[in-house]
Amino acid sequence: MKRFSVLFPVLGALLVLGTACSAPPAGDPGAAAALPEPAIPANPPPAPASAAEVHLPLDPYLGLAKGHRETLEKANAILITKCMRDKGFPYQPADGGGGGAAQQNAPLPDYGLNDLKAARESGYSPPGGGSIQVAAEQGRIPTLDKLVQDHGAAWVKALYGFLPPDTSGSDGCLSTAVVSAPEYDKLDKELPGRLAGQASERTQGDSRVVAALSAWSACMADSGFSYRSPAEPRRQKWPSPPSAAEIATAVADVNCKARTNLAGIWLAVQTGYQQTLVEQNAPALKQLQDAWQGVLKNAEQIVAAGG
Repeated sequence: MKRFSVLFPVLGALLVLGTACSAPPAGDPGAAAALPEPAIPANPPPAPASAAEVHLPLDPYLGLAKGHRETLEKANAILITKCMRDKGFPYQPADGGGGGAAQQNAPLPDYGLNDLKAARESGYSPPGGGSIQVAAEQGRIPTLDKLVQDHGAAWVKALYGFLPPDTSGSDGCLSTAVVSAPEYDKLDKELPGRLAGQASERTQGDSRVVAALSAWSACMADSGFSYRSPAEPRRQKWPSPPSAAEIATAVADVNCKARTNLAGIWLAVQTGYQQTLVEQNAPALKQLQDAWQGVLKNAEQIVAAGG
């Protein structure tokens, strides 16, 4: 059987939040470019070292499940188990024991790694976690081919709605058996992600960020590294465990961010753009936030009845 290279956790993507998992593309053409450059302090304060301490104006709308993740995961697991049972298959939800570690490793901000201790210990890999590819190679995240081998094609088709190499199905239990609410479903759930995309796009083209990127790149060159932006070393395919070259690159990256205040300037600018977009879209964002309470209430009821 040809190996299917896309990786899927057994109980992945349980929270269908529309925008919380990945940054969708920017909104309407020209929307980002039309935003004026926001005012920021002449000398913005340094950005926090820990990604978990970075807070942006759109976060409350992108992370509607914060503080309620455990309830939502339990409710979705109950619904998926029932869905699989109705299709004639046994299903054991993945253990929730790893949720704490996952929440500790917050997604990196757009400017990337800014933690010198983490850079020295792990390079660009999440501390103690490694990359998704490494996790798969170690058997912690099975590929679809492995799931077919362990459970059979019919089981995988019931759960995911498709079989490798086809990924076009959408009627699997992971997609259909999710906590929802009518009022929430009627709304534009993609709005926060589109706004975040617009803010990110405009931030990268902002004159203050462009100047800071140039200074960071020159600093990296002085240390023997040729990169135009912090995204480039992050995207490299580094070996596992982290090599001396990766750690040296990551340490230089963070040190150059400190010398140029790239992260502080980037965060200040991105905060300004997001705040503008929050103010421009306040009614729709509040409507989404209010409707989310219906999803949470349904999740609590499902857990109480079936947990």
